[in-house]
Amino acid sequence: MASVQPSETIDTLPAKVAWKNRKTTDIGCGLFYLAGILIWFAVGFAFIGSAKPIYTKDEDGIMTGFTDEILEDAKDCCAFLAAQTDTSMMTYNEDGALCPDHGHDDGRVRHLANDEAASDFVGHRFLTHSGNFPHDGGMLDVFAIHPHVALVMVVAVIAIAIGWIIFLRSFAKTVVWTCEAVKVVALGYLGFKSNNNGLFYAMALGYCLYLICFRKKLNFAATIIAHSAKGLKENPRMLPGLLLIKAFYVVQALAFIQFFSKSMEIKTVEPTEIPIIDYFSTQYCTAGDSYTCDWDMAWDATNANHCSNNGGYCEYNTVGTTVECTLIEPSWVGSARWYIMFFWLWCTMWYSTARLSIIAQIIGSWHFHPQDSPGVMTAVKNSIVTGFGTVSFGSLICAIVEQFHRWARLKWYHFVPPLIFMIGPLKIALCILMLCFKTCIKMLTKFSIIIHAFTGLPFVGSAKKCFQIMKRHFVGGFIVETSSVAIMKIFSLVMSLAFAFSTWAWVDDLFGWCTIPGSAGDILWILWTILAVFNIFYPLIGLFCVTLLDRILTSVWDGDPTTDENGNIEVGCDDKTKFWVAPMCGMFVGCIAKLFFDYMGGIILDTIDVMFVCFAIDKDNNVDLSKSDFSAIIVELPGVMKVANSDQDAKASLLVQSAAPVPVAPGQFVNTGAGQPQGMVQQFVAPGAGMQMQPMQMQMPMPMPMVDANGQPMQMPMMPMPMVDANGQPMQMQPMQMQPMQMQPMQMQQQQMVSGQAPTPL
Repeated sequence: MASVQPSETIDTLPAKVAWKNRKTTDIGCGLFYLAGILIWFAVGFAFIGSAKPIYTKDEDGIMTGFTDEILEDAKDCCAFLAAQTDTSMMTYNEDGALCPDHGHDDGRVRHLANDEAASDFVGHRFLTHSGNFPHDGGMLDVFAIHPHVALVMVVAVIAIAIGWIIFLRSFAKTVVWTCEAVKVVALGYLGFKSNNNGLFYAMALGYCLYLICFRKKLNFAATIIAHSAKGLKENPRMLPGLLLIKAFYVVQALAFIQFFSKSMEIKTVEPTEIPIIDYFSTQYCTAGDSYTCDWDMAWDATNANHCSNNGGYCEYNTVGTTVECTLIEPSWVGSARWYIMFFWLWCTMWYSTARLSIIAQIIGSWHFHPQDSPGVMTAVKNSIVTGFGTVSFGSLICAIVEQFHRWARLKWYHFVPPLIFMIGPLKIALCILMLCFKTCIKMLTKFSIIIHAFTGLPFVGSAKKCFQIMKRHFVGGFIVETSSVAIMKIFSLVMSLAFAFSTWAWVDDLFGWCTIPGSAGDILWILWTILAVFNIFYPLIGLFCVTLLDRILTSVWDGDPTTDENGNIEVGCDDKTKFWVAPMCGMFVGCIAKLFFDYMGGIILDTIDVMFVCFAIDKDNNVDLSKSDFSAIIVELPGVMKVANSDQDAKASLLVQSAAPVPVAPGQFVNTGAGQPQGMVQQFVAPGAGMQMQPMQMQMPMPMPMVDANGQPMQMPMMPMPMVDANGQPMQMQPMQMQPMQMQPMQMQQQQMVSGQAPTPL
């Protein structure tokens, strides 16, 4: 059945990808992003240039003191303290660990183990009792001391992510169900390694039940993923372009890790006032003396007069202040680090948007006109050169939405009384609304980038076209296949958690800690696992939260050695001095891994989104979709409008378009119907010029009924009884009576129509 552009005008797009002669779009946003990334690298290299080694180590890797560079920086501070005079309320400690020339005759800093860390050296950057980790260190100090941990894990993530997408391209359904089986096995393995913990076994059993109950949805999702993978398999040239973008992503990710770890090595020596706290004194309330610091533990107690319920907190009295030379972080480092983190969020979105643009150009061309599709380098050039500004525009919107979602996200302290009763419900409602808003905005942005890839329009123009097209065919103007998204997301989450636990165990082994599941208490590591799942599931937000939480825990716990009930310092697995550092390192690496797996899994999901847009454009252009397997799958989704186009018969099928005649202009291209690949067109020419005319039904005008000799109407030949004459003999048909109705005049008419002349009447 032939189908052409409808005669009625609708605001849609032609069924093609305009990939040639693209013009530069959204130049202002592109320049803004370019300036931002130059500043990002400038700040990062400033971190590297300002960083300096802090500790010296022996042949066993045990830290023995501060380096000469640090001691040289401390000379001015030590000289200042030596020139000061103590008072009754303030003392100047010129014998600190950073002042060896004033407090020690050997000219070197003494061994910084806890057995020499007396109480009068409060505030020094001593080491823990094991001697291999800073007394006030945190997660980032691990990567500064052992940078190979993060690098090895990231390289392993890259290799596995690329291998996963290559296998998925050829064995989609097999890989999907294999991934589900791996998840069950992984949960069972964690249960076995954690001393047969029943929680993991219960989770494995529950997931098996989930697979059984929702196997139809999983099969449906596997079918969609298989069709998406078919697009990748039919366009293998697309993979090098995507890996090129991935290579830039990897380089910047490694630079981000390096910049971040080096920022922790930027220290300066300054005199610092440290309050001397009398822990034997009575606590007082900062909100006023009228409030108490004594908590009534009775079950019916309201504690309305307690300090914490009235905007204050309880503190011990201070009996003086001591001034010491300590290592502190310069004020500019914290602000620069937050800039590095936020712009990394924008960069991550930029790489995902550029990937979508490349996929849209190649998959869209393959769908609409496979004989005229761009090369991979042309698609890359259109995305990161002429479309650089539009890609930057779309990624900026996604980054801002992610940032607002991070601010609206629930925090742990929102569940602590009395906050859970005051702002808890409002915060939960805000979080839900923000999640819906984020989903809608990001989906509209993705479809707008696809329209930009098809047309070359700026972002705003693409967004207008996008919403008008999508709302005609999808409820609410956007569509998403949740099952396939869930499969890809859960797989990347499970793999990222595996890397997180591996990093956790590695850090434990490096520093002699025992915090991995099976070594720590059940409650503690279960809490860590839950926190890891939440942070890794939202990796961009998780990077911020993990870093912030690590800084808070580092400032709260001073690193003093833990002791047993007899007061003896605990060593080995009993030492819980830095109980949070290894889990935090695992979460940090897990978030990085999730970003990589999401990027590679996004190739499949982006292909699905592109095919959604192709379906909508085909519908607008009345393309026959009756032989499209993917269109038959799409109509099964709940978000697809189950009605024909507005310019068609209301009873027309959703996929097989109306056969109503449509005017054909001279030289117009029309769809030739059956036998042609989806989206291909062929020129309408005269018979004998390459296309055979379909049989035509002709109706002869008859001015009066045909009668016999008796004046009776003659029966038509289609009647079951033969026609007879007056003598009762069958009438013989004259075979040449229809000679004037041969097709030759019609050939002349068609030739005249093609040449643009008026047809000659028959």
